[in-house]
Amino acid sequence: MNISSEQSPFDGEFDALVKEQLEKWKVPGLSIAIIHGPSTYTKAYGKAELPNESTDRQPREMTTDALFSTCSTTKAFTSAATSILIQDSKATESPIDWDTPVASLIPEDFILENEYATNNITLEDALSHRSGMPEHNWTLALFSKQDATPGSAVRAMRYMPLATPPRTKYHYSNYMYIAVSQALEQHTGEALGAFMKKRIWDPLGMSETFFSPSEAKVNPATAARLVQAYDWVPTKEGGHFMPKSENDWLANSGAGAIVSNVLDYSHWVRELIERTGPLKGHDSLTDPRTIYFQNDDLNLPAPYHAYALGWVVDNYRGQHLYSHGGGWPGYANWVGFVPEKKFGFVVMGNSFSARYAAFRLVTYLLDRRLGLSDDPKYEEQIAACIARQTETWESHLKNEDITDSKKRLFSSLPDPPIPCALHMSGYTGTYRHPTGAALTVKIINDGLIADLQDRVIPCELRLVHASGEFFVGSIQSGGLSLVLPFPVEFYIAATGLAQRVGLLLEPAMKGEKLWFDRCGS
Repeated sequence: MNISSEQSPFDGEFDALVKEQLEKWKVPGLSIAIIHGPSTYTKAYGKAELPNESTDRQPREMTTDALFSTCSTTKAFTSAATSILIQDSKATESPIDWDTPVASLIPEDFILENEYATNNITLEDALSHRSGMPEHNWTLALFSKQDATPGSAVRAMRYMPLATPPRTKYHYSNYMYIAVSQALEQHTGEALGAFMKKRIWDPLGMSETFFSPSEAKVNPATAARLVQAYDWVPTKEGGHFMPKSENDWLANSGAGAIVSNVLDYSHWVRELIERTGPLKGHDSLTDPRTIYFQNDDLNLPAPYHAYALGWVVDNYRGQHLYSHGGGWPGYANWVGFVPEKKFGFVVMGNSFSARYAAFRLVTYLLDRRLGLSDDPKYEEQIAACIARQTETWESHLKNEDITDSKKRLFSSLPDPPIPCALHMSGYTGTYRHPTGAALTVKIINDGLIADLQDRVIPCELRLVHASGEFFVGSIQSGGLSLVLPFPVEFYIAATGLAQRVGLLLEPAMKGEKLWFDRCGS
């Protein structure tokens, strides 16, 4: 049975479920907005900031106007901005459309590994993740935070291999959204954030939405409402929350730069449901473009999924559900809407694991508010999703044992392993990738480590010997692995030094490593 849109979803039962989810997934706080018919309901739970004895920072309650990095939910705004620009350009001498090649807008920047991909990838291809460019996220994360710009990130793409030819397979790609952002800025002569503010945010009354934390900090009133991001670090005694740095990286641009709150985002979701505001080409934004079959922990139960332009398209128990998540160390968001039911949701949390809490809370609300019929099989599938999420979360907290990593990554290691050809000092030095990303390997506490605290995601690269010139690489922060350990290989030159180091950072590349060359050789 449907629950009236006039009845608040935030009753005692829901409050109890939120409390349970905050504890289970170690989430300091959540802010939630529910749009149902003409009504909008908002509520905040937990803490926006925890006490910090080392800095004398006082705890802050979570509020509905608390500001979060909204991460990849930015992508829908980038697609919407593209749609507006396409409509604007129809009356000009140089109109653009969804099938306009990206390279025609930024020919000097947008160069890929082969001429066909360079000349044929369109705005639509880039925004629907069918360009053939895989995530390469951890290569992106190796850029220096200070030096990277959208332009430099786009120019780095010429050195990043494609996983498949264009339009043959779904590959989620932040790089492509950054490329479209650069193209929009070049075409309009205006910063993308300024364009969004003028054409989308201001008309919708989104007065507390920004294109970076730095923008939000200009006004002391909004600066004070930025949440503190956290990770949970387990210890023998239980565990503690570790503060994380802000997602304040210029090159993020249209892939994940926005800072906002659930109040502003509720206006955005209502526009998508009612279609009465400034957007143009609503159907273009939500028509499915790419089918994909992969099921990660956050996919709703379905044999396949579709991607539109900045939106994942699902059939949830017979209803069209358009949604998109966003995540970054210390942040997670989920935004979506069911237009036929005039229902939408926004969930923002200040830990990466809040994504799992959002999944449980949103599926609960979808079922309860929309009166979707009970389906034991579907309930089993949802339970299986949550079980996989729990397994992933617990595995993340434990880190993979190095012995297990070696077995998984190198199936036929000799016993005993082949010793290194060089003393550890022979592997130290600075290595650089053609993109400009560099890492300096040092001996620290008898291990090979590259300190990457100045990068987009502050972290360190640890190398553990497996056999011969092969190592297990792990990217860690606060003692936790940020990504599943991966193979690393050194190439030894006749000089007796390691000349190159290869990192298998992108699983979609099926064994193709990214090679960093020793500097000064």
